[in-house]
Formats: sequence, structure tokens, C-alpha cells
Amino acid sequence: MRKFLISVVLASTVLTAAPAVAQRHNPARPAWNQNGPSRQAINELLRDLRRAESQIERSVQRRVISRREATGLRRDAQRVEARLNQASRNGISGREFAQLRVQVNRLEQRVRIERRDRDGRRN
Repeated sequence: MRKFLISVVLASTVLTAAPAVAQRHNPARPAWNQNGPSRQAINELLRDLRRAESQIERSVQRRVISRREATGLRRDAQRVEARLNQASRNGISGREFAQLRVQVNRLEQRVRIERRDRDGRRN
């Protein structure tokens, strides 16, 4: 009888632990990125970065911003992209993603400011 009770207790323990183990392993979210941003959030960050870069190029072509202003903005965009590439090698943590999001937001803001500053420097 004792062996039977031990086997029942072990079986019930395994059955109750199985859902917890299955919950931890989510194939949509790789193990290296458990606490980091989702793939969709990273794609949105990349899309916003690309949009800022294309606004810089359009603004230069339309002569809304100077080449010098565009060079600084491009440099900032390249820094953000380099940090994103470096961080993504080992998985992006939530903190790294938040810092990258702030940098992209600042870049977008700087592009808007440079386009509207009307400082007379267009060459």
C-alpha cells in the first residue's frame, strides 16, 4: 500500500508541474529573450529608425535641412543602429530596448526640429 501511495503522489506531482514547465517554454519567445521585448516591438523600432533615416534623405533632397545637419542626424541614426546590432547578438534586454527606443524618439524629434528651425542654413 505504501508503494502505491508513493507512486500516486509522484504521479500527481508530475501532472501538476507539467503545466508550469510548459508555461515557461514559449516557442514564440526564445529562451534567450524571456524578459526582453517581443519581435514585433523590435520590428517597430527598426521601422521607426528607417522612417527617420528616409525623412533625413528627403529633407536633404528638398533642401529643407543642410548637408551638415543631415550628417549629424545620419551619424546619430548609425549609432542607434550599431547599438541595436550589438545588443541583439545576445538578446535585447528590456532596459536596452527602452534605451534604444528613447534614442530613436530623440532622433525623430531632432529631425522634426531641424526641418522646422528655418535657421537659413540650407547648404
